[in-house]
Amino acid sequence: MKEDSSPLLYTEKDGIAFIRMNRPDMKNAINSECWRLFEDYFSTLSSQTQVRALVITGAESGVFSAGVDVHPSDPLISRLFTAIQENDRKTVLEGIAYMQGILAKLAHLPFPTIAAINGLCYSGGLELSLACDIRIAAQDAILCFKETRLGLIPDLGGTVRLTRLVGPGRAKELIFSARKIDTDEARAMGLIEYVFAKKNFMTQIETYVKNLLSNGPQAIKSVKHIVSATMDLPEKKALAVEKDQAALNILSGQCIEGISAFLEKRTPKWVP
Repeated sequence: MKEDSSPLLYTEKDGIAFIRMNRPDMKNAINSECWRLFEDYFSTLSSQTQVRALVITGAESGVFSAGVDVHPSDPLISRLFTAIQENDRKTVLEGIAYMQGILAKLAHLPFPTIAAINGLCYSGGLELSLACDIRIAAQDAILCFKETRLGLIPDLGGTVRLTRLVGPGRAKELIFSARKIDTDEARAMGLIEYVFAKKNFMTQIETYVKNLLSNGPQAIKSVKHIVSATMDLPEKKALAVEKDQAALNILSGQCIEGISAFLEKRTPKWVP
């Protein structure tokens, strides 16, 4: 398979990994091959030290992803259709668990992950973005959980992650109604963090991510772990996690470089 014909295009630049969904004729619908490649990339990235951030976006302007490719010819969907017809609960559960597990790998990567939502972002594509740490949308992007129109639900972690981001009332309303929302509404409810102009969108994304990476690598890694690990913990246990991560971060020695650079009025030279 030629690189430019792959449904996912992977590149690295200045410590940033980029995954671009590349199925323009299908509005970047996520098919079985996409899931396989996502799993391979996320597994590899989990143990790499040269990559300090990941950006996921669409390869062409105007489309992030229309969601999961539900065409019956897709092997994963074909197996699920057969399982439905045969009332095969085990196979259905395995299929959902497979896709949930891949997005969980994304969510658990040790460095910042950014969904650069460069346009239309529906259903499974929006669930993919929810597994990222930060969501930044182009000004004209449209977001929608349209699963209920197909008699489905956002079952790739989307219902859970959406509720944690925007609260139960808004999560229910968005999923029940399957309505489209613009970036102003999405930002107001906390579904996305930033809205960037459509022009030079990816240049702005790179500038934003490089700014993140100017800060201490271990500090960022520790904060991500604390936030992810403590959301459902009582305060005492959450503070214990924070204490342990604070000690890990301090003992990494990176704070010595950070403080020295501050006092010497220079840019820190981080060693991962």
